[in-house]
Amino acid sequence: MTTPRLTYCGNVHPAPDLPSVLAALHGHAAPVAAASRAAGRPFGLGAWWPLPLVRQLAVDRAARDRLAAVLRELDLPLWTLNVFPVGGFHDRVVKTAVYRPDWATEERLLYTRLCAEVAASLVPAGTLLPLSTLPLGYRRPDEPPPDLRRMARNLARCASAFAAIETETGVRCVLALEPEPDCLLETCGEAAGFLEQWLFDEGAWTTMGQHVLRRHLGVCVDLCHLAVVGEEPLRALDDLRAREIAVPKIQVASCLEARTADGLDALLAFAEPRYLHQTVAENGLRALDLDAVAAHRAQFAVAGRVRSHYHVPLFWDQPGPLGSTRSEVERVLRALAAGPHALPLLEVETYTWDVLGDFAGTAPLAVRLQQELDWVASCLQS
Repeated sequence: MTTPRLTYCGNVHPAPDLPSVLAALHGHAAPVAAASRAAGRPFGLGAWWPLPLVRQLAVDRAARDRLAAVLRELDLPLWTLNVFPVGGFHDRVVKTAVYRPDWATEERLLYTRLCAEVAASLVPAGTLLPLSTLPLGYRRPDEPPPDLRRMARNLARCASAFAAIETETGVRCVLALEPEPDCLLETCGEAAGFLEQWLFDEGAWTTMGQHVLRRHLGVCVDLCHLAVVGEEPLRALDDLRAREIAVPKIQVASCLEARTADGLDALLAFAEPRYLHQTVAENGLRALDLDAVAAHRAQFAVAGRVRSHYHVPLFWDQPGPLGSTRSEVERVLRALAAGPHALPLLEVETYTWDVLGDFAGTAPLAVRLQQELDWVASCLQS
Protein backbone atom coordinates (compact mmCIF):
# COMPACT_ATOMS: atom_id res chain seq x y z
CA MET A 1 0.00 0.00 0.00
CA THR A 2 1.26 3.48 -0.84
CA THR A 3 1.59 5.88 2.07
CA PRO A 4 -1.86 7.42 2.61
CA ARG A 5 -2.41 11.14 2.78
CA LEU A 6 -3.84 11.75 6.25
CA THR A 7 -4.81 15.14 7.69
CA TYR A 8 -7.39 16.80 9.90
CA CYS A 9 -10.10 19.29 8.98
CA GLY A 10 -9.37 22.94 9.72
CA ASN A 11 -13.00 23.71 10.58
CA VAL A 12 -12.05 22.81 14.15
CA HIS A 13 -10.35 26.23 14.31
CA PRO A 14 -12.26 29.53 14.30
CA ALA A 15 -11.10 31.42 11.22
CA PRO A 16 -12.83 34.80 11.03
CA ASP A 17 -9.80 36.53 9.53
CA LEU A 18 -6.28 35.99 8.27
CA PRO A 19 -4.53 36.57 11.63
CA SER A 20 -6.72 33.85 13.17
CA VAL A 21 -5.84 31.42 10.38
CA LEU A 22 -2.13 32.14 10.70
CA ALA A 23 -2.29 31.69 14.48
CA ALA A 24 -3.96 28.28 14.00
CA LEU A 25 -1.30 27.27 11.49
CA HIS A 26 1.49 28.13 13.92
CA GLY A 27 -0.20 26.89 17.08
CA HIS A 28 -1.90 23.71 15.86
CA ALA A 29 -1.21 22.62 12.27
CA ALA A 30 2.59 23.01 12.50
CA PRO A 31 2.99 20.88 15.66
CA VAL A 32 0.67 18.22 14.21
CA ALA A 33 2.67 18.23 10.96
CA ALA A 34 5.94 17.87 12.87
CA ALA A 35 4.63 14.94 14.89
CA SER A 36 3.23 13.24 11.79
CA ARG A 37 6.52 13.55 9.94
CA ALA A 38 8.42 12.29 12.97
CA ALA A 39 6.20 9.21 12.75
CA GLY A 40 7.15 8.80 9.08
CA ARG A 41 3.96 10.19 7.57
CA PRO A 42 3.54 13.13 5.17
CA PHE A 43 1.22 15.91 6.24
CA GLY A 44 -0.71 18.52 4.33
CA LEU A 45 -3.33 21.05 5.30
CA GLY A 46 -7.08 20.49 5.42
CA ALA A 47 -8.28 24.10 5.31
CA TRP A 48 -11.54 25.91 5.98
CA TRP A 49 -11.91 29.57 4.98
CA PRO A 50 -15.15 31.50 5.64
CA LEU A 51 -16.54 33.77 2.93
CA PRO A 52 -15.21 37.14 4.27
CA LEU A 53 -11.69 35.70 4.46
CA VAL A 54 -11.75 34.07 1.03
CA ARG A 55 -13.09 37.31 -0.47
CA GLN A 56 -10.07 39.08 0.97
CA LEU A 57 -7.65 36.44 -0.26
CA ALA A 58 -9.16 36.60 -3.74
CA VAL A 59 -8.61 40.35 -4.18
CA ASP A 60 -5.76 41.22 -1.80
CA ARG A 61 -2.54 39.93 -3.31
CA ALA A 62 -0.53 40.91 -0.23
CA ALA A 63 -2.81 38.87 2.04
CA ARG A 64 -2.60 35.86 -0.25
CA ASP A 65 1.18 36.19 -0.47
CA ARG A 66 1.37 36.34 3.32
CA LEU A 67 -0.63 33.12 3.62
CA ALA A 68 1.51 31.44 0.96
CA ALA A 69 4.69 32.49 2.75
CA VAL A 70 3.53 31.02 6.06
CA LEU A 71 2.52 27.77 4.36
CA ARG A 72 6.02 27.54 2.87
CA GLU A 73 7.72 28.52 6.12
CA LEU A 74 5.84 25.85 8.09
CA ASP A 75 6.03 23.28 5.29
CA LEU A 76 2.24 22.93 5.13
CA PRO A 77 1.19 22.04 1.58
CA LEU A 78 -2.52 22.57 0.98
CA TRP A 79 -4.20 19.19 0.44
CA THR A 80 -7.93 19.85 0.68
CA LEU A 81 -10.62 22.37 1.57
CA ASN A 82 -13.88 22.04 3.46
CA VAL A 83 -16.29 24.40 1.70
CA PHE A 84 -19.39 23.10 3.49
CA PRO A 85 -19.86 25.94 6.04
CA VAL A 86 -19.77 29.34 4.32
CA GLY A 87 -19.22 31.06 7.65
CA GLY A 88 -20.29 31.28 11.28
CA PHE A 89 -19.28 27.71 12.09
CA HIS A 90 -18.13 28.74 15.57
CA ASP A 91 -21.10 30.97 16.37
CA ARG A 92 -22.91 30.35 19.64
CA VAL A 93 -25.71 28.67 17.69
CA VAL A 94 -25.12 27.05 14.29
CA LYS A 95 -27.65 24.20 13.88
CA THR A 96 -29.36 24.27 10.45
CA ALA A 97 -27.70 27.58 9.53
CA VAL A 98 -24.71 25.51 8.41
CA TYR A 99 -26.73 24.53 5.32
CA ARG A 100 -27.26 28.10 4.16
CA PRO A 101 -26.81 29.28 1.50
CA ASP A 102 -27.62 26.12 -0.44
CA TRP A 103 -26.78 25.11 -4.00
CA ALA A 104 -29.79 26.95 -5.42
CA THR A 105 -28.06 30.27 -4.67
CA GLU A 106 -25.47 32.39 -6.40
CA GLU A 107 -23.74 33.00 -3.06
CA ARG A 108 -22.94 29.29 -2.66
CA LEU A 109 -21.52 29.13 -6.17
CA LEU A 110 -19.45 32.29 -5.68
CA TYR A 111 -18.03 31.09 -2.37
CA THR A 112 -17.01 27.73 -3.80
CA ARG A 113 -15.48 29.22 -6.92
CA LEU A 114 -13.46 31.77 -4.90
CA CYS A 115 -12.16 29.04 -2.58
CA ALA A 116 -11.01 27.00 -5.57
CA GLU A 117 -9.36 29.97 -7.29
CA VAL A 118 -7.45 30.97 -4.15
CA ALA A 119 -6.48 27.38 -3.35
CA ALA A 120 -5.25 26.74 -6.90
CA SER A 121 -2.92 29.72 -6.57
CA LEU A 122 -1.31 28.12 -3.51
CA VAL A 123 -0.49 24.65 -4.87
CA PRO A 124 1.69 23.41 -7.74
CA ALA A 125 0.42 22.34 -11.13
CA GLY A 126 -0.65 18.70 -11.18
CA THR A 127 -2.28 18.85 -7.75
CA LEU A 128 -5.60 17.09 -7.17
CA LEU A 129 -7.53 19.31 -4.75
CA PRO A 130 -10.74 17.94 -3.18
CA LEU A 131 -13.32 20.45 -1.95
CA SER A 132 -16.13 18.93 0.14
CA THR A 133 -19.51 20.67 0.08
CA LEU A 134 -23.00 20.29 1.48
CA PRO A 135 -25.33 17.71 -0.10
CA LEU A 136 -27.32 20.36 -2.04
CA GLY A 137 -29.07 21.74 1.04
CA TYR A 138 -31.67 21.17 3.73
CA ARG A 139 -35.43 21.72 3.75
CA ARG A 140 -37.73 21.98 6.76
CA PRO A 141 -41.06 20.19 6.32
CA ASP A 142 -42.87 23.53 5.98
CA GLU A 143 -40.57 24.81 3.19
CA PRO A 144 -41.26 24.45 -0.54
CA PRO A 145 -39.53 21.56 -2.33
CA PRO A 146 -36.01 22.22 -3.62
CA ASP A 147 -35.37 23.33 -7.19
CA LEU A 148 -33.10 20.46 -8.16
CA ARG A 149 -32.68 21.74 -11.70
CA ARG A 150 -31.33 25.07 -10.42
CA MET A 151 -29.01 23.24 -8.04
CA ALA A 152 -27.74 21.02 -10.84
CA ARG A 153 -27.24 24.08 -13.03
CA ASN A 154 -25.11 25.74 -10.37
CA LEU A 155 -23.05 22.58 -9.88
CA ALA A 156 -22.48 22.42 -13.63
CA ARG A 157 -21.39 26.06 -13.59
CA CYS A 158 -19.01 25.21 -10.75
CA ALA A 159 -17.57 22.31 -12.77
CA SER A 160 -17.09 24.69 -15.69
CA ALA A 161 -15.24 27.14 -13.42
CA PHE A 162 -13.06 24.31 -12.11
CA ALA A 163 -12.27 23.24 -15.68
CA ALA A 164 -11.14 26.79 -16.43
CA ILE A 165 -8.97 26.77 -13.30
CA GLU A 166 -7.34 23.54 -14.44
CA THR A 167 -6.67 24.94 -17.91
CA GLU A 168 -5.06 28.04 -16.41
CA THR A 169 -3.13 26.52 -13.49
CA GLY A 170 -2.88 22.76 -14.03
CA VAL A 171 -4.67 22.19 -10.70
CA ARG A 172 -7.61 19.80 -10.79
CA CYS A 173 -10.26 20.82 -8.27
CA VAL A 174 -12.99 18.26 -7.53
CA LEU A 175 -16.17 19.35 -5.75
CA ALA A 176 -17.38 16.45 -3.60
CA LEU A 177 -20.97 16.36 -2.34
CA GLU A 178 -20.99 15.19 1.29
CA PRO A 179 -24.19 13.26 2.16
CA GLU A 180 -25.55 14.02 5.63
CA PRO A 181 -28.59 12.87 7.65
CA ASP A 182 -31.80 14.84 7.03
CA CYS A 183 -30.31 16.74 4.09
CA LEU A 184 -31.48 16.55 0.47
CA LEU A 185 -28.90 13.83 -0.15
CA GLU A 186 -28.54 11.55 2.88
CA THR A 187 -26.57 8.68 1.40
CA CYS A 188 -23.82 8.07 -1.13
CA GLY A 189 -26.36 6.18 -3.21
CA GLU A 190 -28.62 9.21 -3.31
CA ALA A 191 -25.69 11.48 -4.20
CA ALA A 192 -24.67 9.15 -7.03
CA GLY A 193 -28.24 9.00 -8.29
CA PHE A 194 -28.54 12.78 -8.29
CA LEU A 195 -25.27 13.27 -10.15
CA GLU A 196 -26.21 10.70 -12.77
CA GLN A 197 -29.79 11.83 -13.29
CA TRP A 198 -29.28 15.58 -13.22
CA LEU A 199 -25.74 15.95 -14.55
CA PHE A 200 -23.89 12.92 -15.93
CA ASP A 201 -26.48 11.05 -17.97
CA GLU A 202 -26.69 11.84 -21.67
CA GLY A 203 -29.11 14.69 -22.20
CA ALA A 204 -29.31 15.65 -18.52
CA TRP A 205 -26.93 18.56 -19.06
CA THR A 206 -26.58 19.40 -22.71
CA THR A 207 -24.31 22.45 -22.48
CA MET A 208 -21.31 20.64 -20.99
CA GLY A 209 -19.62 17.36 -21.75
CA GLN A 210 -20.02 14.50 -19.31
CA HIS A 211 -16.24 14.11 -19.10
CA VAL A 212 -15.90 17.63 -17.65
CA LEU A 213 -18.66 17.05 -15.11
CA ARG A 214 -17.24 13.71 -14.01
CA ARG A 215 -13.74 15.18 -13.78
CA HIS A 216 -14.77 17.96 -11.42
CA LEU A 217 -17.78 16.59 -9.46
CA GLY A 218 -17.86 13.64 -7.07
CA VAL A 219 -18.76 12.44 -3.57
CA CYS A 220 -17.11 12.90 -0.17
CA VAL A 221 -17.75 9.91 2.11
CA ASP A 222 -18.17 10.87 5.77
CA LEU A 223 -18.04 7.76 7.96
CA CYS A 224 -19.95 9.40 10.82
CA HIS A 225 -22.83 10.41 8.56
CA LEU A 226 -23.04 6.97 6.98
CA ALA A 227 -23.09 5.29 10.40
CA VAL A 228 -26.05 7.41 11.49
CA VAL A 229 -28.18 6.68 8.42
CA GLY A 230 -27.09 3.04 8.22
CA GLU A 231 -25.28 3.03 4.87
CA GLU A 232 -22.45 0.48 4.70
CA PRO A 233 -19.30 2.42 3.72
CA LEU A 234 -17.46 -0.34 1.87
CA ARG A 235 -20.50 -1.18 -0.26
CA ALA A 236 -21.09 2.53 -0.88
CA LEU A 237 -17.49 2.99 -2.03
CA ASP A 238 -17.71 -0.08 -4.29
CA ASP A 239 -20.91 1.30 -5.81
CA LEU A 240 -19.38 4.72 -6.47
CA ARG A 241 -16.34 3.08 -8.01
CA ALA A 242 -18.53 0.89 -10.26
CA ARG A 243 -20.43 3.99 -11.40
CA GLU A 244 -17.12 5.76 -12.08
CA ILE A 245 -17.96 8.60 -9.69
CA ALA A 246 -14.95 10.32 -8.13
CA VAL A 247 -14.35 9.95 -4.39
CA PRO A 248 -11.45 12.34 -3.78
CA LYS A 249 -11.82 12.38 0.00
CA ILE A 250 -13.07 10.28 2.90
CA GLN A 251 -13.85 12.10 6.14
CA VAL A 252 -12.89 9.84 9.01
CA ALA A 253 -15.25 10.37 11.93
CA SER A 254 -17.27 8.35 14.40
CA CYS A 255 -20.59 9.11 16.10
CA LEU A 256 -22.16 8.56 19.50
CA GLU A 257 -24.03 5.29 19.94
CA ALA A 258 -26.58 4.55 22.70
CA ARG A 259 -26.91 0.78 23.06
CA THR A 260 -29.53 0.60 25.83
CA ALA A 261 -32.16 2.80 27.48
CA ASP A 262 -29.56 3.78 30.09
CA GLY A 263 -27.25 4.72 27.24
CA LEU A 264 -29.99 6.91 25.81
CA ASP A 265 -30.03 8.99 28.99
CA ALA A 266 -26.24 9.32 28.80
CA LEU A 267 -26.57 10.37 25.16
CA LEU A 268 -29.08 13.09 26.04
CA ALA A 269 -26.54 14.59 28.44
CA PHE A 270 -24.49 15.55 25.34
CA ALA A 271 -27.16 17.99 24.11
CA GLU A 272 -25.64 21.40 23.42
CA PRO A 273 -26.73 24.59 21.63
CA ARG A 274 -24.22 24.95 18.80
CA TYR A 275 -24.33 22.02 16.39
CA LEU A 276 -27.09 19.85 14.97
CA HIS A 277 -27.18 16.23 16.14
CA GLN A 278 -29.45 14.27 13.83
CA THR A 279 -30.36 10.99 15.49
CA VAL A 280 -31.56 7.68 14.03
CA ALA A 281 -32.65 4.55 15.91
CA GLU A 282 -32.20 0.97 14.78
CA ASN A 283 -35.94 0.65 14.03
CA GLY A 284 -35.89 3.77 11.83
CA LEU A 285 -37.19 6.28 14.38
CA ARG A 286 -35.64 9.69 13.75
CA ALA A 287 -35.12 13.08 15.34
CA LEU A 288 -33.52 16.21 13.93
CA ASP A 289 -31.71 16.97 17.20
CA LEU A 290 -31.24 15.67 20.71
CA ASP A 291 -33.96 17.89 22.17
CA ALA A 292 -36.45 16.05 19.96
CA VAL A 293 -35.03 12.73 21.18
CA ALA A 294 -35.64 13.88 24.77
CA ALA A 295 -39.20 14.87 23.89
CA HIS A 296 -39.84 11.34 22.56
CA ARG A 297 -37.64 9.47 24.99
CA ALA A 298 -40.12 6.64 25.57
CA GLN A 299 -40.22 5.78 21.87
CA PHE A 300 -36.44 5.96 21.49
CA ALA A 301 -35.90 3.86 24.63
CA VAL A 302 -37.50 0.85 22.90
CA ALA A 303 -36.21 1.59 19.39
CA GLY A 304 -32.99 -0.41 19.60
CA ARG A 305 -29.52 1.04 19.08
CA VAL A 306 -29.55 4.84 18.67
CA ARG A 307 -26.86 6.74 16.78
CA SER A 308 -26.44 10.50 16.84
CA HIS A 309 -24.53 12.79 14.46
CA TYR A 310 -22.10 13.89 17.12
CA HIS A 311 -18.46 13.74 16.04
CA VAL A 312 -16.48 12.37 18.98
CA PRO A 313 -12.72 11.70 19.13
CA LEU A 314 -11.79 8.75 16.99
CA PHE A 315 -9.69 7.11 19.70
CA TRP A 316 -12.59 7.20 22.20
CA ASP A 317 -15.02 4.39 22.87
CA GLN A 318 -16.15 2.48 25.91
CA PRO A 319 -18.07 -0.72 26.57
CA GLY A 320 -21.52 -0.53 28.06
CA PRO A 321 -24.63 1.51 27.37
CA LEU A 322 -23.01 4.49 25.60
CA GLY A 323 -20.02 4.48 23.31
CA SER A 324 -19.06 5.35 19.77
CA THR A 325 -18.83 3.71 16.36
CA ARG A 326 -15.04 3.51 16.64
CA SER A 327 -15.01 -0.20 15.84
CA GLU A 328 -16.92 0.44 12.61
CA VAL A 329 -14.42 3.09 11.55
CA GLU A 330 -11.55 0.73 12.37
CA ARG A 331 -13.13 -2.06 10.30
CA VAL A 332 -13.53 0.22 7.29
CA LEU A 333 -9.99 1.60 7.51
CA ARG A 334 -8.44 -1.86 7.77
CA ALA A 335 -10.46 -3.11 4.80
CA LEU A 336 -9.48 -0.10 2.69
CA ALA A 337 -5.81 -0.50 3.58
CA ALA A 338 -5.92 -4.18 2.62
CA GLY A 339 -7.88 -3.59 -0.57
CA PRO A 340 -6.60 -3.30 -4.13
CA HIS A 341 -7.52 0.34 -4.68
CA ALA A 342 -5.52 3.46 -3.91
CA LEU A 343 -6.80 5.31 -0.87
CA PRO A 344 -8.28 8.77 -1.39
CA LEU A 345 -7.22 11.55 0.94
CA LEU A 346 -8.28 10.83 4.53
CA GLU A 347 -9.42 13.79 6.62
CA VAL A 348 -10.22 13.45 10.30
CA GLU A 349 -13.17 15.71 11.09
CA THR A 350 -13.70 16.05 14.81
CA TYR A 351 -14.81 19.67 15.05
CA THR A 352 -16.61 19.36 18.39
CA TRP A 353 -13.73 19.82 20.83
CA ASP A 354 -15.06 23.19 22.02
CA VAL A 355 -18.49 21.82 22.93
CA LEU A 356 -17.02 18.61 24.40
CA GLY A 357 -14.94 20.50 26.94
CA ASP A 358 -12.60 18.16 28.84
CA PHE A 359 -14.16 15.06 27.31
CA ALA A 360 -11.48 12.52 26.32
CA GLY A 361 -8.67 14.47 27.94
CA THR A 362 -7.30 17.90 28.74
CA ALA A 363 -4.16 17.83 26.61
CA PRO A 364 -3.56 20.75 24.23
CA LEU A 365 -5.70 20.58 21.12
CA ALA A 366 -2.74 19.85 18.85
CA VAL A 367 -1.90 16.81 20.97
CA ARG A 368 -5.45 15.49 20.78
CA LEU A 369 -5.58 16.07 17.03
CA GLN A 370 -2.34 14.16 16.65
CA GLN A 371 -3.71 11.36 18.82
CA GLU A 372 -6.55 10.95 16.35
CA LEU A 373 -4.19 10.87 13.37
CA ASP A 374 -1.97 8.32 15.11
CA TRP A 375 -5.03 6.14 15.77
CA VAL A 376 -6.06 6.24 12.10
CA ALA A 377 -2.51 5.43 11.02
CA SER A 378 -2.41 2.44 13.36
CA CYS A 379 -5.63 1.08 11.81
CA LEU A 380 -4.17 1.41 8.33
CA GLN A 381 -1.03 -0.48 9.33
CA SER A 382 -2.66 -3.35 11.22
